[in-house]
Amino acid sequence: MDFLHRLSKHLGIESEEELARMTREPSFDFIPRIDEEPAVKTAVGMIRRAMSERRKILVYGDYDTDGFMATSIIVRCFHKLHYGASFYIPTRAKDGYGLTLENAKKIASAGYGLVILVDNGVTCLDQVSYLLSRGIETIIIDHHDLPASLPPAGAIVHDKLLQYGDYPVSAGYLCALFSLALLGEKDDYLLTLGAISLVSDLMPIRSHNRTLLALALRYIRANRYPEIMMLTTHMLVDEKTLGMEIIPKINAIGRLVEDHSCQRVVHYFADIESAKKAEIAAWMGKVNELRKTATAEAASKIKIDPSCPANVIVANISEGLNGLVANNVMHTNMKPTVIFTTSQKDPSCYIGSARSSDGFDITEAFKALRPYIVQSGGHPRAGGLTIKKEDYPVFREEFIRLASKNIAKKKEAKAMEIDLSECNMESFRAIRALGPYGMDYPEPVFRLNNLRTDTFQYVRDGERLSTPLGNKVKLFSFHNGKSDFDGPYANLDVKFSLNDYRGEVTLCLYAEKVEE
Repeated sequence: MDFLHRLSKHLGIESEEELARMTREPSFDFIPRIDEEPAVKTAVGMIRRAMSERRKILVYGDYDTDGFMATSIIVRCFHKLHYGASFYIPTRAKDGYGLTLENAKKIASAGYGLVILVDNGVTCLDQVSYLLSRGIETIIIDHHDLPASLPPAGAIVHDKLLQYGDYPVSAGYLCALFSLALLGEKDDYLLTLGAISLVSDLMPIRSHNRTLLALALRYIRANRYPEIMMLTTHMLVDEKTLGMEIIPKINAIGRLVEDHSCQRVVHYFADIESAKKAEIAAWMGKVNELRKTATAEAASKIKIDPSCPANVIVANISEGLNGLVANNVMHTNMKPTVIFTTSQKDPSCYIGSARSSDGFDITEAFKALRPYIVQSGGHPRAGGLTIKKEDYPVFREEFIRLASKNIAKKKEAKAMEIDLSECNMESFRAIRALGPYGMDYPEPVFRLNNLRTDTFQYVRDGERLSTPLGNKVKLFSFHNGKSDFDGPYANLDVKFSLNDYRGEVTLCLYAEKVEE
């Protein structure tokens, strides 16, 4: 059996039909459109009517990457339609998540006639009702959990209400599809922004999500969008580049920037201020470096109880670091984690971020603990919430009780055994043919058994394994060095990746020693 077929079996692709479907050239024709959905038609009609009546239009987004992408997509649509719509990204500290009643009143006072809520809005019952009472129409494009009572918006575009696909999607994905209905044409750049939001919001990279991501990576390679390329040092952009280098820079703005300069991210991606792109990209990079330092310092001060089935902790950190620290702590012991800090808007409350792995659903936990929660939202693996400080003890007790019944588990990727002779570009092409990879469809890991350690070479005075294998292939490890290999043979788990360092492309096998 050839490498591709062995790999497909390893990834759970059982039939030739499914393998053919997975390896076919990605096409937008494989992605179901939403143009003919009644809610979409209604929303497009509302926008066109508002434009014909020259009403003021506001796009109101969110401060994470999905929110930035969704907002940028809709704002870019209005620019393409030559209509001067406004936009607003709330700040985490001053506004909080979603449309607040305070901001709804400001919108009414500013004379807007149509508000488009993206990546938020489905829980804004009172706020949308207020806008309606002031004669202001509302469109919602959102993907968060549906509440018992929906807001009285003129149109709600939501994947669950549309019964769209077998897997959840991001708000940016919905906005990218909505752009086709609004513009009447496909825009590859807008679809690329939608795909970035899928990766950022940890959506399953399956079915239509995987197709859109594959298309986006092709669009980036073909068009080399400056908005993307200025945020990475790599010439070869893949899903790992998006997830590990580009998206963190976008997310850092919403987490650390507390003033309204966060609006610059939409200017950057919606192409409003082309002349300032390099300046904005550099700014995002600097903020991301601050994010790395602040997260490491904050996480180092968190003390966890290893015997407790969950980590529920109040920390003296900024609100923007909650999610980053929660993710860091969760991965140290793979237990559901909630990090709280005092709310800047309401000091009587704690605002928190929750993170989990497989086996514990954050959204279900929030539903079970609803009596103690002022506001919440999120996804199975990540969410945000606000609670009253006096409710913290009982919330903590009940969250830990839930965690003890539903233990989160990290799915360890089972390695596929290969020979050293298979570590070549042909195998890499087979791996990429079944990609892109991501949430719920992890990148494959390969096992190299019984490698002679006397053939290993090292760099940094023996700290890192770095062994050329010939034909521009290198075995490399960030974590294992000469002192880790004390026997004559070693087993390694490796992942394949192209390295484009200084214009020279090599196939790098990133290795981890398999402990006996």
